[in-house]
Amino acid sequence: MANEPQPEAAPTSSADTASCATCHAWRTEERRAETAQDHSRATDCRVMLQRHRADVHGGSE
Repeated sequence: MANEPQPEAAPTSSADTASCATCHAWRTEERRAETAQDHSRATDCRVMLQRHRADVHGGSE
């Protein structure tokens, strides 16, 4: 995926995911994909968000 959000210094607590730029980028891209009815891309975004949260924030909330 060529236009994936790039990791940044992110908050380490799962409670801080709302302020994480990478989390925000994945949620935004997911919404764009859903709007375009690109359900495969939307699913990819959800998976990448979950992986990011597990790796960076220590959970998948």
